[in-house]
Formats: sequence, C-alpha cells, structure tokens
Amino acid sequence: MWITTPEIIEQILLEGQLEPVSDDALQQSARDWRSRGVKLTSHDALRILPVVSIGQPETWPLNDLYAPKTLPRPIRTKLKQADFYLVRFSCSFRPLHEESRVEWARFCVNLLPHPTTGAHPMAFDFYPQQVMREETKRQIKVTLSPLLKFQELEASLGSAEFGFENPAHVPIISAALGTSFDPSWDYRSDSTSGVLGTRWMYLLVKAPKGLASGQARLELEADVLVRGTRIAAKVRRQPDQAGAQLIVSLWG
Repeated sequence: MWITTPEIIEQILLEGQLEPVSDDALQQSARDWRSRGVKLTSHDALRILPVVSIGQPETWPLNDLYAPKTLPRPIRTKLKQADFYLVRFSCSFRPLHEESRVEWARFCVNLLPHPTTGAHPMAFDFYPQQVMREETKRQIKVTLSPLLKFQELEASLGSAEFGFENPAHVPIISAALGTSFDPSWDYRSDSTSGVLGTRWMYLLVKAPKGLASGQARLELEADVLVRGTRIAAKVRRQPDQAGAQLIVSLWG
C-alpha cells in the first residue's frame, strides 16, 4: 500500500495566529524596537504575527499497510511481540505580513501512558530526521526496512510493498527522539520568507500488544522575526481554551 501525502491539511485540528509566550516577551520586543527607532507598537506587532494550523493526526495499523502474505519475516516477528502504528502529523505556517516571518519552529509529540493500565507507547522511528540544506522541489519516496526503520528509496520503487510519497524538505530540519516518548521536529529556513507552507511528519509508534487506545499531547512553539526583533511565540487559543492542553487520540 502506498500513501500519498496531501498538498494541504484536509482536517484542521487547531488554527490560530501566533502570539508571544508572555507579556514580558512582548515588552522586551517593544523596548528593542524603540531603542532602534523602529515605529511599531505592540498592538501592531500582534496583528501581523503569522498564522499556524495543526492537522488532525492520521493513523494506520502497520498490518493494514501490507498486502496479505507480503509482510517481511522480520516485521512479522516484531508484530508478534508488539503493535505498531504509522501516524502522520501535520502543521502549516502562513505569514500575514512581509516584515513578520517564522525563523524557527518546533513541533513536539508527547506520547501519553494509557489512562487505565499505565502502559506507555513509544516512538520506534520517525521521519524526516536530519535535513541540513533546503532541497529543490521534488517528491521523495519512503518505505520501511525489515528492521522497521524509515528509509528513502531511489527513483525506482523496487520491490517495496509499502511506503509513502512526501514533498521535498524546503526548510532545514533537525529532529530528535528525546526519551522515545516525546519526539520533536525543528524547522528553520535561511530564506527571507522564513518557514512557511505545510509540513508533514511521520512517526512509527510501538505499543504493548493489545493496547486498546493511544493518545498524544501536541505542542508547537516558534521564534518569529518582526522588524529585526525575535519574539518567542506560541499558538493563540480561544479564551475558553486558554491553558488547555492539545490532547489527541491516535487510535482506539
């Protein structure tokens, strides 16, 4: 089974304008603008911060991605010991003004223990990982090795039974597995437009055999450059959602 990555997020979970992480961060930025003679009020700065969207995660049980009797033997062995799920995450960045751009952003997935049993799924592998330069626009084909590790394919699909097509990596990416429970992806761009457009992230989750459900807490933070001043930012939430954690169901 081959999965095609959409061009846009089809089901948006959360969308909002970025806002400073604290009043102190905004006040510090205002002082910096005044010291450099930049005529920009805090109110005007808030109005031009970029908009961020977070998509609803999509999940496929690993068994469903292979045709009957085509599962490689090493993968069949692993599936007898644990359950595996392929999860696709997404976020997007949209600038509102040419003088306000996302310089750096981090998308983090915190896998949560089961609320009843305490069993904890873990990140077995993730994609993309390290991209040290911005690439020209092209499609990248990715599959799983017999050891259940993501690997990019050459131009020919070869004999791969499963995989997905992913857009080329325009921002520079640095990903980290953390404690195996909180993988994250960092994005930055050297271009004058900053980090923009839709980003897709894939996670292979390993869960204890028979774990009925899985949940994760999603987080997104960013550094926004406004008139030469860097502002630490987060996604703005509705008043009734302020302080609430963004917890999503992955399966079950």
